[in-house]
Amino acid sequence: MEGTSRALSYTIRFVGLLGSHALGRNPKFMATTVDLGRELIRRRISLAYGGGNVGLQGALASTFFTNGGLVRGFIPGYIATRRVYGPTYGVEHTVSSNYYKYFEMNHVVEAFIILPGGVDTMEGLFTLISWASEGLHNRPIGLLNIDGYFNNLLKFLDDAVRQNFMASSQRKLFISSFFVDELLDKLEFAKAFPGPGISYDEFVNPGRLDIELHL
Repeated sequence: MEGTSRALSYTIRFVGLLGSHALGRNPKFMATTVDLGRELIRRRISLAYGGGNVGLQGALASTFFTNGGLVRGFIPGYIATRRVYGPTYGVEHTVSSNYYKYFEMNHVVEAFIILPGGVDTMEGLFTLISWASEGLHNRPIGLLNIDGYFNNLLKFLDDAVRQNFMASSQRKLFISSFFVDELLDKLEFAKAFPGPGISYDEFVNPGRLDIELHL
């Protein structure tokens, strides 16, 4: 490939989504979430999410469903029966708990995307990070850092590494970007090059490479 950047082929076919069942106060959350849904559709990537039709999760699932995308919702039975989050788009899979929601999604998807959210979203995120650090899965995990929402979290993680409370290898499990396209490209890169080696920035700036890539 030639030029100043290198394009990744789309090899991820199913992503798992974690995010809030609320919309939040910042209108950029909703707008960027819809953009993400449209870009996933464009790349022909299917969606697994936490069920329901409300909040950021619902907005993305709605974008998928109304544009003909494949959607699978994984939702705990005690929530599904009460319809707390409304009806689920696509195929609904009832599980016994949030733990099994992440467990079942992990068997379906090839990457995870994390949207802004609260305690439930963080629970899911750190569960996935813990499993990955223990070698239980190797799916890349991407934070869509809309308007810097995750900045404080990323600073906390950096400080945890500095204070020797977290291994640098665990910190590297967090992939983040402010931009939809870049985050998806980073996830593709992490899937293609799961081990240590060149960084994504080096990959998209081949003039800085000291090695030859064979894709």
